[in-house]
Amino acid sequence: MVIGGLAVVALIFSCTTVNQIFGSPELSVKGISIKSIDFEGITFNMDYAITNPYPLGFSLKSMAADVAYENTVLTKLSAADGISVASMNTAQNSVAFKIPYTTVLDLAKSIKTGEKKTSLPFTVSGKAELDLSAISFLENQSLTLPFSKNFDVPVFKPTISIANAKIQLPTLTDLQNAFTNKGMALTKAVSVANAIISGGSVAESIFDGIDLDMNLNFDLDVGSEGSAPWQYVLEKCALQTGTGNLIDLKPAGSTTINSGGRIPMTATLNTVSAGKLIAQILNKSNTDLVFALDSDLTFTDLPDYAKALPLSYTKTLPLSNVKVSK
Repeated sequence: MVIGGLAVVALIFSCTTVNQIFGSPELSVKGISIKSIDFEGITFNMDYAITNPYPLGFSLKSMAADVAYENTVLTKLSAADGISVASMNTAQNSVAFKIPYTTVLDLAKSIKTGEKKTSLPFTVSGKAELDLSAISFLENQSLTLPFSKNFDVPVFKPTISIANAKIQLPTLTDLQNAFTNKGMALTKAVSVANAIISGGSVAESIFDGIDLDMNLNFDLDVGSEGSAPWQYVLEKCALQTGTGNLIDLKPAGSTTINSGGRIPMTATLNTVSAGKLIAQILNKSNTDLVFALDSDLTFTDLPDYAKALPLSYTKTLPLSNVKVSK
């Protein structure tokens, strides 16, 4: 009786002999890229492909790897399950891991050289275990695929802060005219306008029916720890309250910064829509403002990584910290 090729394999073949006939499965790391950045660290993506030369499919059972700098393991990555790979085919997937900024900064400080490091060489190395249970003649066999890949980590930690928040009041004359145009008696209009200018408390309804513009100005300071060169681009800045966006803020200068600097920002608050908020600022109330920023960051000396990596930032600013400028 003649037994087919797969039956023979089922009877006598191990992984070693199957590999001799069909070739060995392979795992190749296609690349390591930056997936995202935040204010804690950088999340990397390791893209990999598994090639299956067998006449039957299998899947990835697990993956484990060390992320190291000069043989010092700093973090690990793992995956409990993974992709299925059809017979005589290749499947691709990715796994993410995060490296804290503090880890990289501490390493850079420990390197005793005259030249500051802008990036450090890291290595991810490990192995993937295949699940061969779908292949009857190999179901009791185990097979692991080693992998290793070098990549650069920028020496960097972003810092963003809000400074010099202040609201610019109209002139005394403009305030008086606005109140009298509303129908307020001149004597009272003078009294209310003087109270506002002198920093006295006002009713939150004081600007009801009044049409006045006041500028809210502040400085956006952008910097970093570390020596990696980078470029920052401010895309959008909004002033928010508890009910959502109040107004979009406009830059008073360039929105692009190279390796640190300041972007002056301004928002025009109109008393028709923001009169209560303006009164709360004048009264130094306990209400908070939230500045929400959307921006992009590029590591200029690491061209293999994507440009314009999104970086979002929110900052709660108590109204009591907003100065009033006459």
